[in-house]
This record gives sequence, structure tokens and C-alpha cells, in this order.
Amino acid sequence: MRPLLALRSGRAVHDGATLVEFVVIAPTLMMLALAMMQTGLVFHAKNILNYATFEAARAGALQNALPSTLRAAFARAMVPYYGGGRTTAELARSHGRALADLAGALRIEILSPTRESFDDFHSPRAAEALRVGARVIPSTHLDRLACPADRPSCASDPASNRSGQTLQDANLLKIRVTFGIPRAKQIPLAGRFFNWAVATLYPDHPDPFRRALLAAGRIPLVSHVTVRMQSDAIENDALLSLPGPGNAGVPVDAGAGADAQGQALPSCPWSDPLCTPSSAHESAAGNGSGMEEEVPHALDDEEPLQCSRP
Repeated sequence: MRPLLALRSGRAVHDGATLVEFVVIAPTLMMLALAMMQTGLVFHAKNILNYATFEAARAGALQNALPSTLRAAFARAMVPYYGGGRTTAELARSHGRALADLAGALRIEILSPTRESFDDFHSPRAAEALRVGARVIPSTHLDRLACPADRPSCASDPASNRSGQTLQDANLLKIRVTFGIPRAKQIPLAGRFFNWAVATLYPDHPDPFRRALLAAGRIPLVSHVTVRMQSDAIENDALLSLPGPGNAGVPVDAGAGADAQGQALPSCPWSDPLCTPSSAHESAAGNGSGMEEEVPHALDDEEPLQCSRP
């Protein structure tokens, strides 16, 4: 009898242990599974966003970088994300859903050409040919021209002009698309967690549109694409103002070893693979053969190298 009582008392000690383990582990596993599914949906949305951004850039390159063209091409490319279809009626319904959802959840910005690009390279003759009142950057004969043909004395030097670009650079169309994944495309609980995590990690993000997407329960995604213009770019409201490189919008030639104001280059550790000793530039400048002499890196970091980044 005693062994039997001991066995029963031992079993009583462990009664309910499995239930406790289940209560602790099951919610954790469920959240991990939901988070994995949500991560997969985010990657799926990002893949479609990249494709739609590329299609928008292609359309813009062919049609003067007009914002309406960019948005229309983007919406068409996003039709599969909003349901797709096998018939014309189904595709039309999906396209309508895309237009309705993207109305407040999409922003397309033109990073290049900039407003400063039009200051430097606009062509009155091209604007007259297109019969528009806005400024136009020509896209022809780029292999031979540094300035528009009707403005041969334009500010073409990127070291001193407002845009920090050449005419060829100004004919690169670079767009940035910001899109928010709607709640209908999110996994319950996991989507809200993603939204909360992004908002918590970057509470003071400077972009008001991004903050608005988070406030609406969306998960923001960003995509960039650069293509060569195949038509003359027309100035529009989607352009950003991005003055030339550094120095409060007044570009200067960095030169060899110091910038145009004579300020020394910032120092960086010898372990930085992008670190280039300034002495290499100096020796190359003083080498009559025009060949750069190879200067070995220091093996200690007691005195950081004066270096530039390509």
C-alpha cells in the first residue's frame, strides 16, 4: 500500500504541468508563426513595389517625367497586388481598387533631375518645341553637348554649378516611391506588431508622410529606381530641391588632400577599406609620369590617416 500511495502522491505533484507549459509556449509559437507569415507578406509587397517602381520610371523616361504618367504606370503595375484577374472586368475592378487605395498611400518623388538641374540646363528652344510653359532639359546629342544647343554658356561644371551635375547626369531619372501596406494585406496581430515596432523604433522620423502611413495602420515601404531619360524632362511639382554636394548648396572641387577652402580631410582609421591616404594624391600630383604611387597603409592607429572616400 505504501508504494502505491507514494506513486499516487508523486503523480499528484505533476498534475497540470503540461497545461502550464502549453499556456506559456503556445502563444509564443503562434506569434512567431504569425510574424514569419507577415515577414513573407512584406517581402512579397516589396517585390511588387520594386517592379511597379521600375515600370513607373520607364513610363516617366518616355513621357517627360510627368507625375501623372508615373502614378498611372505605377497603379497599372500594382493591379496583381490588388487581386489581378483573368477577364477584362476583373482586371478593371482590381485596377479600381488599386487607384482607390493608392490615392492616400502613395508618394512618388523625383530625386533627379532636381530643380537645380533645370536652373543649370533648361532649354527655351526645347520648351517651345514641346509647347509648354515650364522649363525643359533636352535629352538629345548628350554624347557631344555639355550644354543645351541654345544655351552654350550654361553652368555645365558640376564643381561650381547649382545642381552639382553634368547635362548627362541631369538626364538620369531617379525616383523614390513610398507606399504603405494596407491593413487588409496584413496578418492579424502580427501586422499591428510590425506597425507598432516601426513607429516605436523611429518615433521622431522627419518624414510626415511616413508618420501618416503608420498612424493609418499601414507598414511603410520605400523603393528607388534610376533610368536614362528617353524624352525631354519637363519641370513639375514632384521634383525635389537638392543643391549640389555639400557646403550649403555651393559645390566645390574637393581637390587632392584638402577641399577648396583649405580645410583638411576628415581622418578615418587605417582599417577602413575606403580609406585613401592623402599622401597618395600628393605623390601622384608631383609625379611627372602621371602614375599614382602606391602608399602602404599604416599598421597602427595611433595617428589616423587623412583620407578621402571615393
